[in-house]
Amino acid sequence: MAILAHNEGRDLAALLAGLAFADEVVVADAESADDTAAVARAAGAAVIPVVNNWNLNVNKAVAIGACRGDWVVYLDPDERVSAELAAAIRAAATSGSPAVAYEFPRRNKYFGRYLRYGGAYPDLQLRLFRRGRGRFACRSVHEHLQVDGAVGRLRPALDHETYPAVADYLRKLPMYVAAGADHMERRGIRPSLGADLNHFLLRPCRRFLCRYFIRLGFLDGWPGLLACGLDAAQTVLTYYEFRARRRRAACASST
Repeated sequence: MAILAHNEGRDLAALLAGLAFADEVVVADAESADDTAAVARAAGAAVIPVVNNWNLNVNKAVAIGACRGDWVVYLDPDERVSAELAAAIRAAATSGSPAVAYEFPRRNKYFGRYLRYGGAYPDLQLRLFRRGRGRFACRSVHEHLQVDGAVGRLRPALDHETYPAVADYLRKLPMYVAAGADHMERRGIRPSLGADLNHFLLRPCRRFLCRYFIRLGFLDGWPGLLACGLDAAQTVLTYYEFRARRRRAACASST
């Protein structure tokens, strides 16, 4: 098991409690100021100190590279492995199947409710892979695992305590906004009237309408409404941060 954590002592303890089936657990501790490292060691995990890099995939690669088993599973501290998923992982790793990796569905809990609509489920996650056959590309904060070879699928779901409360969403929002603005800069997006109209109005409206109406997010009640609305708002805030950076750079170059 490979895990990346930053100030995740509480969530990490709950995750590690369900990993007794794992042969090894490696936790990359990204400069935590809480008891993350102590919690990991108390559960028998190996702890590797790493710099708190905004691009999480850089440190995910460190945790994965430290694993020595034939198979690796990457997990986030706010995820939970059920007994059913643990059994399926063990079975897949010993099945002799030609697959070099496996994906499984993830149930995302927003504000106390597991969402089933709006694109929140099944949210397939490619997380189990043979060591040396999978990697996270270090380009984006939410870059998916890339594997070399056939991919199978497990049926049990991974549980994700995404945002227990709105405060948890707001706590993580600045990181995602900054990462999104970085991604825009790397893509070479240029501010213009058309880009402003697209990112401030058209794109967030499309995302909300698609998730809430076309993908039936309204069936998840008020948590579904809030999840879709916050997703659209994050799109606006990300572009605003990108534009603010460009303005600061222009001011700096003119002085």
